[in-house]
Amino acid sequence: MNKKQIPQKITLLRKLMKKNGLDGFVVTDNLDQFYLGGFYFYPHEAVFLITAKDVFCWTRELYLTDVAVRAPFMTTAADEDRLNTAIKQAQKCGLKKVGFDAAKEGYASGKLLAKNGFVECPSLISVLREVKDSAEIKIIRDACRIAYNAYEYVKPLIKTGMTELDVAAELEKYMRTHGATTTSFYTIVGFGEDCANPHHVTGSRKLKAEDCILMDFGCIYNGYCSDITRSWWHGKKEPAEYKKIWQLTDKARKAGIKAVKPGMATRDVDTIARNIIKAGGYGPYFTHGLGHGMGMENHETPYNNQESDAVLVAGNIVTVEPGIYLPGKYGVRLEDTVAVTETGCKILTKK
Repeated sequence: MNKKQIPQKITLLRKLMKKNGLDGFVVTDNLDQFYLGGFYFYPHEAVFLITAKDVFCWTRELYLTDVAVRAPFMTTAADEDRLNTAIKQAQKCGLKKVGFDAAKEGYASGKLLAKNGFVECPSLISVLREVKDSAEIKIIRDACRIAYNAYEYVKPLIKTGMTELDVAAELEKYMRTHGATTTSFYTIVGFGEDCANPHHVTGSRKLKAEDCILMDFGCIYNGYCSDITRSWWHGKKEPAEYKKIWQLTDKARKAGIKAVKPGMATRDVDTIARNIIKAGGYGPYFTHGLGHGMGMENHETPYNNQESDAVLVAGNIVTVEPGIYLPGKYGVRLEDTVAVTETGCKILTKK
């Protein structure tokens, strides 16, 4: 890429800036920086100032060589007082209305920007990140494939007497040895009554001869996340109630996936799946939203829940993950990640 080849995502941001009457925008969130520039900085180690003509970047000296090669469209300099330098550059450029993402800015830095006349804005980059392009969808598909294959590899290895941590270690080892850089979130492996906690912290509980298993996990591949949950009974004496809630959850999952399509309100997707569990008599035991958006972060907008006003569009990546949790007994969650297409959706968490 030569200096004139500005990434499409920056061009799209500039259009949003213009629409909102901005002639500049400060970016301090490192994932937003990665999204725009394709280069990963650690948190708090870079500041961008984007104008109609330029992309300025102030960072630590240790990044300069790599940034020059991988992001030559940016004017980059080493600076340890990055935010103040961005403020001075905006003044030097004669910018009249410079925005910043109030939701992603720290208290002190946001106060400093506002004091210097910068404008609090909604999350413009988050809006852009909601709709993935074909390259992003392919990466997320690859990340989901790694996670799904990890499930298929690990499931036959699980034996009575293994701990939750033993299983989590096998999952994470498989994903890392197949291209993942890290996990999308703390791997959840639950046995028995631990499955009844949607956000159980994986521990040392041992798997019994007759027990239920829940695994919720994912990986980061080329900067993008995957997320999948599978639940099943370990043993030959599956309780009738466990089988009932598993089948009910699976029915809700399939209905939720079928409902995902362009133009569908995310609240309605949640309602369709939730009503199935309610009709089965377990409404109070489905205790979270149906799903969430996913990309460079495991939880992004749009959300499939009752609090969301979002409407799905092609390019959204969302999860569908109904669950039924019976405290002190067991729980079931079944989760797939799907990409919204022009006519419906495509499941990504499969081979």
